[in-house]
Amino acid sequence: MVVGPYRAVDIGSGRQADLYLLRYAADGSLLSPQTARHLTESLEGVTDVFLFSHGWNNTFDAAAATYLAFIDGYVSQGAVRAGRRPVLAGVVWPSISLLMPWEDGPRIAGGAPADPARNEETRAFVAESLDHGAQAQLSELLDGSGELAQAQAEQAAEIVRAALAPVTDPDDGSAAPSVSDILRSWALLDGGAAARPGDPDDFGDLGAGGGVAAAVATLAADPRVAGGLGTWDPRNLLRMGTMWKMKDRAGRVGARGVAPLVRRVLEDTDARLHLVGHSFGARLVMSALAVAAPGRPARSMLLLQPAVNRWCFAPDVAGTGRAGGYHPVLARVELPILATYSEHDFPLRQAFHLAVRGASLGEPNIAAVGDTDRFGALGGYGPAGLGAASARQAAVAPGGSYDLSGGERVIAVDGSGDIGGRPAIGGHGDISTPATWWALHCLANAS
Repeated sequence: MVVGPYRAVDIGSGRQADLYLLRYAADGSLLSPQTARHLTESLEGVTDVFLFSHGWNNTFDAAAATYLAFIDGYVSQGAVRAGRRPVLAGVVWPSISLLMPWEDGPRIAGGAPADPARNEETRAFVAESLDHGAQAQLSELLDGSGELAQAQAEQAAEIVRAALAPVTDPDDGSAAPSVSDILRSWALLDGGAAARPGDPDDFGDLGAGGGVAAAVATLAADPRVAGGLGTWDPRNLLRMGTMWKMKDRAGRVGARGVAPLVRRVLEDTDARLHLVGHSFGARLVMSALAVAAPGRPARSMLLLQPAVNRWCFAPDVAGTGRAGGYHPVLARVELPILATYSEHDFPLRQAFHLAVRGASLGEPNIAAVGDTDRFGALGGYGPAGLGAASARQAAVAPGGSYDLSGGERVIAVDGSGDIGGRPAIGGHGDISTPATWWALHCLANAS
């Protein structure tokens, strides 16, 4: 890895800005200290710092390509204003490329085996914190097995639950899941996967043709039967485990690793800080700002399809009397936070609330399973519990504007509608688009 700027990028009118890439370990420790030192020493005279965090990328090159594509798109819509001297920084944190079952498209739908390398990557990611004995036990349960019987599923769920050491969810305060809770979520994922689409870009309705609706009805009668299928797909357990671990890791990297950089920018310079995070990267930048608790606010925050609970900003989560884990962030950003959501984001609309949640699945009211109001993703449904402190606006085309002066702290940007003949945000990873680049322009150039 290069020490110092990764690349100087064109920002228009013959000017350039340095892009730094900072790598962090899973525990949040900084793995590029010389580059970080170079960055902080270069902040004299800088007017704006743009800090980006990726979501589901698992290589340095993939993260770098993501940042460069977004920055190039942003610049293509107009030069950075005269008099501005920006610096760009991208976080590279150890995540994993993840697909939920429906995203694998017709190959899996037809019953063909999934990509062995992807399955191996997912299992290694989930099991990395297990001791040798537990890893061996999980391997014996899963190796060469396309489906598990009831007793095997219970054993595997217990191993994964123990490996993840679940605690109270910091986003919304919900309790950690039990083995029974995990089995119910697993069952719903299995049940929903029964009706996969023929076109990998057309995910359809998870509740149609059986799916989750049928699984919920079956679970109400017999919660130990996996969606009426009688067997359990081990890939869905590993996908749940992967999402839990990535969510936890993003928060840890933000809190332990990136927070010191945020504090340095906001307390030791006059630069305006703009935070941009995608998916679990949204959680990373929010955690960094929450823990940094700087003496002055960041200028802006753009959350692209954030994979966090939609109540995370609320002063009272669903009447529980607990504030959302990121409620303090609202006071630490000068402009209203722009958070995108889209009905085209399949993982966050149809799977997040099943795969990442607390213990309410164990409650007697089985009809609450799959509750998108209480457990839905911010990037799938927009924020909840903010009342007049939030507003919803359709994503605007380049040249348009957002109302940033109405007093709201969060503006939910609906990317479902078409702009230029295509959805503003057409899927979970479809976040480098004219609409998202322009959203950052609106924040960066707000008066």
